[in-house]
Amino acid sequence: MSLLVVGTDGPVAQALGSAAPLSGVDEAVRAMQEQRPDAVAVVALPASAGPIGALAPAAFAELAAGTVTLAVMIAQQAALLAQPVRIVLICPADGVLPDHLDGARSVVASGLTMLTEVAADLPTLTINTIAVADDIPAAEVAALARHILSGVTPSLNGATIRLDGGRDAVLAAETRAEGD
Repeated sequence: MSLLVVGTDGPVAQALGSAAPLSGVDEAVRAMQEQRPDAVAVVALPASAGPIGALAPAAFAELAAGTVTLAVMIAQQAALLAQPVRIVLICPADGVLPDHLDGARSVVASGLTMLTEVAADLPTLTINTIAVADDIPAAEVAALARHILSGVTPSLNGATIRLDGGRDAVLAAETRAEGD
């Protein structure tokens, strides 16, 4: 497997074996074209950005460019390679269950989960998302990402996997109205 890691630098990227992931869209696109990897990990784990209204438009645009735009361009380039490519998007868990106190990060993370849904039908492309809670160890995230990228489960495509210790399910059950 030839793995390309792009996106947010930090413990998850390092656990995937990347000293410094490519974070710019242009450099990531160039790497896709030159290296022609068969596996790509897009680490989109930005720091907390606060409520949606607390972030200046330029800061939100930068957040979106480093996460959603980067992932879209990687998926597009992978589809153009005309070879099988497996992609895993690693994003905050609040892309599945919104966090109103961290609304900006929730919005970009939900964009990544939606990209997984719409890009899963592209020929030669397999794409899945890992929605990660903040306190999950980087080694566990990397192990799951490697499993997904290995192709051991070829039918796994278009899925969003919550890696949160079951907390979202518990929260949903606790907040469900009686009689629903």
